[in-house]
Amino acid sequence: MLTQPKNLLLTNVELNWARLDTPAQNPFGGEPSWEVQVVFPTKEAAAAAKADGLNVKEKDGQFVASLRRKSVTKDGTPMEPVRVVDVAKAPIESEGRRKIGNGSKGNVIVWLAPYEYAGRKGITSSLTAVQVTDLVEYSGSTGVDFDIVGDSSDDTDSADLF
Repeated sequence: MLTQPKNLLLTNVELNWARLDTPAQNPFGGEPSWEVQVVFPTKEAAAAAKADGLNVKEKDGQFVASLRRKSVTKDGTPMEPVRVVDVAKAPIESEGRRKIGNGSKGNVIVWLAPYEYAGRKGITSSLTAVQVTDLVEYSGSTGVDFDIVGDSSDDTDSADLF
């Protein structure tokens, strides 16, 4: 078990559901956070991360971890955003961060620390940095849309449809 805080480097992971431009609202309450889901390249890589204290789960035959960084500390002080860089370690700014799509590849640094609170012990984690090594660009559109149905000049009352 982890006894001292440490940084953990996860290499060659798949990046999914990246919210690294602005903190995402927490659906269960609490402060918004930056987040990304990582998929490990092998079962062995997932086992090593789990042995280091990371919360790794098996989902649909893949080994994944959801990583977050809170936007504020307990006392309300704003946290620094997650550092996001490209292969040359050049910063990726907000607009570029929005383009990190599912299936992108990269390396991730996670800070891990043991805690004991109200009689419970565990390991907390905080997403520190992401290096995008192979970008799959998110465009925001699937290309699917509705067709026009009927005559748009028709005087039919839409209330009659239901």
